[in-house]
Amino acid sequence: MAKLSELPVELLLTIASFLWSSHPAKKRLLDASTSRKHGALARTLHRERSSVISLSSACKSLHEALKAEKYRFVSIHGHNSAQKLLSLLRLIRVRPEIGDHIQRLHLQLIPLACNTTSVSYEQLRSLKTWAETTGIVVEDATMLNALTYENGDDHGDPEYYGPNANQYKHDKTCLRILCSMLFYYLRGVKEITLSTSLELFSTLPDHLKPSQPSSEQFVRPRNILPALQSLAFETDLPSLGEPDCMNSRDIIAMAQIAKGLSDVYLRGFGLHHNTGMTCSNKFLRSLVLQDVYLPSHRGGSIYAFLESCKSLSKFIYIRSDNIHQAYEYSIPSPLRIQGALRSSRKSLRTLCFYYGSTLRDHEIGRFFDSFEKFPCLENLWVDAWSCGWAVGDDIESDVEIESESNFVEEAPTPVSVAKCIQTLPPSLRRLHIDGPVDCIYDSLRWLAIHCREGMMPHLKELAFDDLDSKIASDKLKLMFKEAGVKKCKVDTDLIMW
Repeated sequence: MAKLSELPVELLLTIASFLWSSHPAKKRLLDASTSRKHGALARTLHRERSSVISLSSACKSLHEALKAEKYRFVSIHGHNSAQKLLSLLRLIRVRPEIGDHIQRLHLQLIPLACNTTSVSYEQLRSLKTWAETTGIVVEDATMLNALTYENGDDHGDPEYYGPNANQYKHDKTCLRILCSMLFYYLRGVKEITLSTSLELFSTLPDHLKPSQPSSEQFVRPRNILPALQSLAFETDLPSLGEPDCMNSRDIIAMAQIAKGLSDVYLRGFGLHHNTGMTCSNKFLRSLVLQDVYLPSHRGGSIYAFLESCKSLSKFIYIRSDNIHQAYEYSIPSPLRIQGALRSSRKSLRTLCFYYGSTLRDHEIGRFFDSFEKFPCLENLWVDAWSCGWAVGDDIESDVEIESESNFVEEAPTPVSVAKCIQTLPPSLRRLHIDGPVDCIYDSLRWLAIHCREGMMPHLKELAFDDLDSKIASDKLKLMFKEAGVKKCKVDTDLIMW
């Protein structure tokens, strides 16, 4: 029989659900504790000692299991982020095992929006010595700034009650120090989500890099974030001016610190690539870009970054409908992205691209081309506009479609439909097409005939929106069903692909 301490956490949690006050031994002990008879509790404990010992053992094991479960996911969000980070750090300092329990971390780092600093001078002074043991330096200027702002010596506009620029910058410095110290203790964290400003994120790698010891007492830090696999970075969309633009070297710098990092999710800012970089980004396996602007002439393009990736297994690009046109640096070219991804053609298994009808009226070079260069592709999610398959909403037909016999494809928009459909690789198993597909009806029929076992590709799952003709839609569904392909609704949760 297995010991209680050897049981899996899931089973221990199930056992815990049965440990209620209705348990016979617990009920008898409760009755004895409320009894007016002298020594009733002691006598009951003696009689129930076997049950008490067993229950105590179970509770101890459950406590250890639940403790790990309690701190498995940690989220810090809202204002006063620095004090919340400081509280977590103090807890980890007293109970270091908590740092080992954290596997998922979400940090929404917001500088304090009032006329005081978020970390007091005394807190920062005690933090300075502690930070040095982790290899993180708190500059004397930072200490001086804290004292200045705390004493109110830095007077700005007397009619302005918010923090001035220097105070705001100091608060972000405190957040960087605390965040870097927290990362030092997270030996088991696998996923980190950072919701903050680009400036704060881009300077984190510099704080995390090992510092040169200035004395014998200076402790060189160990490997930072050794278990980190996934990093998500997001920032709110700006209301005025241009969005912040990240250089891909910021991502690579984090990967050089967290050696196991392979999955990156980015949302809400610009992204460009410095083509003169010598750093390697072969670490990247999964790249998800949501509402990320693609500037074409700011130190290099996103296409150059994708070309430098040699081992991508997943690439997802999503443009939400709530992006304001004023922030669009350039409309991405599906064809150019497809070409850039050929550097990962031997590893790419999932490709998702959604940009919507904005691409509808643009030239032929913007549409996807043949997929035959991707021999390992298994999951493909595209919108009809990116492939040039969609017909604009303003196009009307004088012929009412009532049957399949008079349902004829309209002239395809400027791309060879057959080239896209008929060059799908044999490895493809899932195909989802969002948007109107009426103009590729014949091509879908061709695919239904050629996706059977022993033919190419052998699809397992297909999703597309209904055509204008119900009869034509039903005909297609039947053909794919006969071919053994599961027909389902278009999945709108692209992030999980």
